[in-house]
Amino acid sequence: MANSIITITNMKKQYPEGKGKFTALDDINLSINSGEFTGIVGPSGSGKTTLLNIIGSLDVPTEGEVITLGESIGKLTHRKAAKLRNKNIGFIFQTYNLLPVYSVYENVEFPLLLLKMSASKRKKAVLDALEWLGLTDKIKSRPGQLSGGECQRVAVARAMVKLPEIVLADEPTANLDAENAHNILKMMSKLNKELNTTFLFSTHDEKVIQYLTRQILLKDGKVVG
Repeated sequence: MANSIITITNMKKQYPEGKGKFTALDDINLSINSGEFTGIVGPSGSGKTTLLNIIGSLDVPTEGEVITLGESIGKLTHRKAAKLRNKNIGFIFQTYNLLPVYSVYENVEFPLLLLKMSASKRKKAVLDALEWLGLTDKIKSRPGQLSGGECQRVAVARAMVKLPEIVLADEPTANLDAENAHNILKMMSKLNKELNTTFLFSTHDEKVIQYLTRQILLKDGKVVG
């Protein structure tokens, strides 16, 4: 498809296990288009995080091909994979991964320091991201002074600040209560519509599933629906 930004063909991922191999993903074929709000849905241990990590160039396939934003993940050098992530992919994790000694502003700015961007452009991008996520009043706070919901909003702002083409969100609501989970999901849905950012979730949370426009069902390392 012309607007497909993730294409996976006959992909297998195996890891050494004892004297043999454990197959985490088997014969995966997928296509995800620009602007989708999609989730890889399945129980724990089904291979969701592994699939997300390969799409995001944090891991490589054992067999087959994964093309993300025109790049064949298995053929990238470490440097080119890092460049792809730094410039074009935002990551949101269930554990927030915020730097505790940094302020909210500094945590959101951090990905931009890896890009060759002027200080004035960085400042505008950070302030825009904080405004999108309703965090302007928390700009000088540190993560330890924030609630779980606020920490996850900072994590979303950090993922969005460079205006990535793709955001990969791995169980982003796992540590949130229902109200905060819905607030985060509404914000992400709004950013998806307004900025046309492609969101791809890994989840088994019903709260997330009801927001998805498409579900990819994964079971025992295979796409089943």
